[in-house]
Amino acid sequence: MTSDVDRSAAHPVVPRGRIERLSGGYVLAFDRQFDYPRSYIWNLLTDPGKVRLWLGELAGHWELGKEYSLDMGGGVTTGTVLQLNPPTSLQITWDDALGLESILEWRVLECSGGALLQLRARSETPDFLTEGAAGWQQILAALEDVAAGREPAPDGGWAALRDAYAEEFNVSNTMGWVETDDGVTMVHFDRRLPSTLPLVKDALTADPEQQPRVEQAEVDFTADGGSTRVAVRHVVEGQDEAPALLAQWHAHLDAVAVSVDGDQPHTSMRKLHALEDFYRATLTGSAD
Repeated sequence: MTSDVDRSAAHPVVPRGRIERLSGGYVLAFDRQFDYPRSYIWNLLTDPGKVRLWLGELAGHWELGKEYSLDMGGGVTTGTVLQLNPPTSLQITWDDALGLESILEWRVLECSGGALLQLRARSETPDFLTEGAAGWQQILAALEDVAAGREPAPDGGWAALRDAYAEEFNVSNTMGWVETDDGVTMVHFDRRLPSTLPLVKDALTADPEQQPRVEQAEVDFTADGGSTRVAVRHVVEGQDEAPALLAQWHAHLDAVAVSVDGDQPHTSMRKLHALEDFYRATLTGSAD
């Protein structure tokens, strides 16, 4: 099995994909050249036994117009197969636990000496773009290993890769995380908002209901060109409190982004509960 050191050398922590802005949203774009026939790569995308090796456990097969279920180990993703054109293209909806939907399209094209695999993931919002880009890059690395007959090595460097996408494409990270410094456990967010520092600071402190939480946290603002970086660190008494606090800060920072964009934010209890469940599952998965 390939070690973590070997994997980092073979798959350096630098973006191999692109985050592109479109008139109607965003797209994550990846292109991989393989020295294998197109039919071989198509089989890796569509044979459930092969899909399990690099992506997850697919219930049944991809079927045009039908819903699918994919168990990726850390949770189940569902959606619908929109296009299935062997051996060229597979297009699906990708519905996550927070109710966000994106459109994924895989294309396998013949080229000199092999096949070109293209992945395009389209989203209407910038939510989870950097996290998604880092995740799909690692998934494609696993696909490359399987194509070469290797067992995929454990993923490493996801957080650093996520931050590299944020820096290269000037897009904010979305998720928060838990960190421990000198024995103190904190939730941490690092958001980048496209507005001036005074406007962001005013929006963060404008809601009286959020003021106690803001006062309890350490919040740093940094002007970055036309954007503002907001770093939040909030101490938690125990790990059990972390999912709720992550959800509350996540929803509040989302509201701040909406506010500085000139709209009226509305945070629902349903979203808060979904975020708390999401972070609880994420923290449980990382502990495993």
